[in-house]
Amino acid sequence: MQIRVALCALVVFMASGCATIKQPEPTGFLSDYSNLTQIADDHLFYSAGKSAGYRQFIVEPVTLLFTPDQNAAFNGNELEELQLYFEEKLKDALTRDDGYSLATEPGPGVARLRVGLVDVERTVGALNIWLVTKVTGAGIGGASAEGEMVDSQTGEQLAATVRWGGGSRVLIAGLTSMGDAKIAIKRWTRDVRSMLDEAHGVSP
Repeated sequence: MQIRVALCALVVFMASGCATIKQPEPTGFLSDYSNLTQIADDHLFYSAGKSAGYRQFIVEPVTLLFTPDQNAAFNGNELEELQLYFEEKLKDALTRDDGYSLATEPGPGVARLRVGLVDVERTVGALNIWLVTKVTGAGIGGASAEGEMVDSQTGEQLAATVRWGGGSRVLIAGLTSMGDAKIAIKRWTRDVRSMLDEAHGVSP
């Protein structure tokens, strides 16, 4: 009985120290923030309505919009891994089922995709694998990011977004410190593909 009480107290203590990813302040990474509107609790978005004219994309390396010493939860190698993961999943989402092509040079019908990581929150594995704490959200990590699609030749902003939030209360990120951040990132990249498909009249 005493052990059970001690474990419950530990869970409450650890859960109380878990922050939540909040809407980030503009970092200056996007070329324009003025047209963004909130379309969900964790999502700002803008579209110029021109995405249908683009089927090739230059995916720039994901930028870290903070220094490792500003986020003590992760070291430089872990943050680099997360940047590469974001870039890889974005490319995978674009090219899945031969949907869109990757490009390396600017040209007509070629858009540039720019993404910056604003913040990352560590998954607390000891809480993340417990059903009682998983349901309450304790232990769930997450991330926030800014991104935009611009014309590769003119630099015109075609679409822009700011995303923030955690992983999943259903999917288990396990003991990996970046598990929930990766869940959020994968969800965001799928949304990019869905946005493009909708613009091109492609059914889900």
